Amino acid sequence: MAWTASEDEPPFMHDHPVLGPFVRLGYGVIVKPTMWLRKKVEAIRGEPPAYYHRRYERVPTIDECPTRDVVCRFEATQQFLRDKEVESQIIMLLRSRVEDCIFYEKGTGSRAWQPHRFGATVDLKEGSDHKCKPILDTFEKALENFFVKYGECGKMPVAETVYMKQKHRMMWERRHGPIGTGMKEDKPTTEASE
Repeated sequence: MAWTASEDEPPFMHDHPVLGPFVRLGYGVIVKPTMWLRKKVEAIRGEPPAYYHRRYERVPTIDECPTRDVVCRFEATQQFLRDKEVESQIIMLLRSRVEDCIFYEKGTGSRAWQPHRFGATVDLKEGSDHKCKPILDTFEKALENFFVKYGECGKMPVAETVYMKQKHRMMWERRHGPIGTGMKEDKPTTEASE
C-alpha cells in the first residue's frame, strides 16, 4: 500500500530554518490540492471491482452476424481467437497434469531406473487401471476435440472459416457417419416387382 500523508501531519522539514517556508509553500500549492482531488475522485469512483483480470463481454457469434456487418464479423473473430487461446491453455494444463502424474507415479525405485527396452515404466494402454489413465484419457479427448474445432485452419483462423468447417463436418457425418469410421455404403435400391 502506498504511503499517504494525513492532513493533520505537517510536511517533512517544515520547521527547517532556511527551507521551511519553501517546503510549506510547495506543500500548500502542490500536495494539498492533489490530496483533495484524489479524495473527491475516489469518492466518485467507488470500490474497485473484485476480479483482477480483464473481462470481455460476449459478442454475437459469426452465425449471428449480418453478412455485410464488418465490425460484427471482426468482433466475432476476435472472440473466437480468445476462446482458442483459452482452450489451448487448457490443453497445456492437461498435458502438464499427465506428465506430473506419470513422473510421480512411476516411482524412484529400480523400476524407474531401468532402460525402456524392458517395457514401459508406466502402463497406460487400453484397459489399464493405472492412476494416470483417466487423466490421459481426458487429455486425449480434449486434444481430439481441439483438433476437430481448430485443426487444419492455419495459424490465424478466421471465425467464418471454422464455422464453414463445422458445417461441412456436420454434413459429412449426416451422410456418412462419424469421421474415422469410413463411408457408409449406399443401399441398393430395389425396384418393386410387378
